[in-house]
Amino acid sequence: MLQKVKRGMEKWGHYLLALLCAGVILISAAWTRDQRAAEGENQTALADQSQRLSDAGPTDAPVFWLRPVSGKVLQGYSEAPVFYAERGVWKVHRGVDFAAEEGDGICAMEPGTVTETEGTVQIDHGNGYMSAYQGFGKITVQKNQHVRAGENLGAAGDGVPFEGENRICVTLLKDGEPVPFGGEWKEEE
Repeated sequence: MLQKVKRGMEKWGHYLLALLCAGVILISAAWTRDQRAAEGENQTALADQSQRLSDAGPTDAPVFWLRPVSGKVLQGYSEAPVFYAERGVWKVHRGVDFAAEEGDGICAMEPGTVTETEGTVQIDHGNGYMSAYQGFGKITVQKNQHVRAGENLGAAGDGVPFEGENRICVTLLKDGEPVPFGGEWKEEE
């Protein structure tokens, strides 16, 4: 009987060895796949937790809620191109347009220091944030002047070049780059 087993092993042993190796490879592949899936779930959980902490944590961003004029929002911030019928062109709109009649007062959304008064008024709010206001008929602030939230910057003109009449445009910048803003606005501080 032992001779029979010995002859069977000589004849079929290499098949048995190949089958054993294939089994080991399959088991390792399944274990590795499970480990990678678990690692992916851990990475996702860490990313979710990091996002929750980031969302809940403090931010250095100023809160821009004071409306610069009383008119309604005509065009919000948009990374996607917007059609401007006045000029017949499409372009991105990295600011917020408000309805404003010629002579309407334009006020600062947040306190800061005026850094520009040539056609556009720019205010440095600190922490890398600036706001830029376009559409003036008359500017009443001076460069390097400190302004309070709600303080008058000047009066609206007849519109914003390229964007249309009876409006002003306000852009928020962080470290010199336009950033999205808008939403709900307070009427008074």
